[in-house]
Amino acid sequence: MNYGKQHIHDLPINDITTLGLYAQQVQREAEARGEVLPPAVRLQIGEPSFRTPEHIRQAAIESINNEPITYGPPVGWPWLRELIAAKIARVDGYEVGPQNVAIALGGTGAIMTTLLATVGVGDEVLIPDPHWPHYSIQLATCGATAVSYPLDSHSEWLPDIARLEQLVTPRTRMLIINSPGNPTGAVFPRQVIAGLLDFARRHDLYLLSDESYDEIIFEGQHTSPASLMSRDEFESGRVICVYTFSKSYSMTGWRIGYIAAGSELIKTISYVLDGSYTNVSTIVQRAAAAALSGPQDCVAGMRDAYHRRRDLVVRLLKEHGRYLYTPHGAFYALIDVTNRGQKPGRQFALDLLRERNVAVAAGSNFGSVAENYVRISMAASEEEIERGVREICEFADR
Repeated sequence: MNYGKQHIHDLPINDITTLGLYAQQVQREAEARGEVLPPAVRLQIGEPSFRTPEHIRQAAIESINNEPITYGPPVGWPWLRELIAAKIARVDGYEVGPQNVAIALGGTGAIMTTLLATVGVGDEVLIPDPHWPHYSIQLATCGATAVSYPLDSHSEWLPDIARLEQLVTPRTRMLIINSPGNPTGAVFPRQVIAGLLDFARRHDLYLLSDESYDEIIFEGQHTSPASLMSRDEFESGRVICVYTFSKSYSMTGWRIGYIAAGSELIKTISYVLDGSYTNVSTIVQRAAAAALSGPQDCVAGMRDAYHRRRDLVVRLLKEHGRYLYTPHGAFYALIDVTNRGQKPGRQFALDLLRERNVAVAAGSNFGSVAENYVRISMAASEEEIERGVREICEFADR
């Protein structure tokens, strides 16, 4: 039997994308038994509960009606790249020009494109543990090797640079960081970002900064490593910053993100973009332009809602004696479920869905450090969050 590249074929199943189907199966099985289950509580995936704002949707419709939808530049149309450069200065605190920006197929596509342009077979890449599961999948696709560095659950999931130093080898090529973090919700303080940047400099590494949640911060301040560099140093290409419209503007299904890097590295990235999907649809780019140039109160409104939901989760966890830390950004929280015997988080997640009809992501999806945790997404409604967190806590305490 032919099954392609074995190291990709043999990757573990990503439960986050399959749990929704399993929830439907549980519902059907209950109906076949004559049982009536309440609708499943879906806390397993980072899918904002808000509809894409009207002015963004309208821009796409106007593009369809009023302009030819042709091929475009691989790195994106200049008018959108200019708006992105202005957004980076406004939100992320550093100056770039349109020549430093490339448009990609979502934040996922932005990271995949960057990795294809920078690392390959024999290279080692340092990734956080716990981490967004796609890092592992993408590195396997590139042929590079993921090397995990632990985040410290006892210090609000921050990295320990001394531990990072122990993991560097002659094959280490890149360090990936993610703040605000998925799955932890951690926001790295400025001094931590500065230490990570200095680490990358000392070991001559690329620093890929995943800043997909840069506008979803509840306490503290988002610090991009690029904001700590001179323009000349940024132009050298050491630091690559990745962003997405998916989270800030509730545009997950639109699939548009972007990369900020030195102009010569963007040239390399442009070839990867051209060779993979030619260009992102003009329709979607017009929608993204409307997102950046239109009213920003939609971003603030969604952030305020996530903040309220975060506070609700913290309150519920304290009520049930399961509070460990406060997520300061993004819209995720890790919940320790170790009191339930010796079962790991994955088995807990499967049992919880089957017996309580609540879907959560097992911590094992994100790495070894979070094996006894489950991750919940606070992108769901407050009603779903309240019911789901209560069910998690009560189920864990059985």
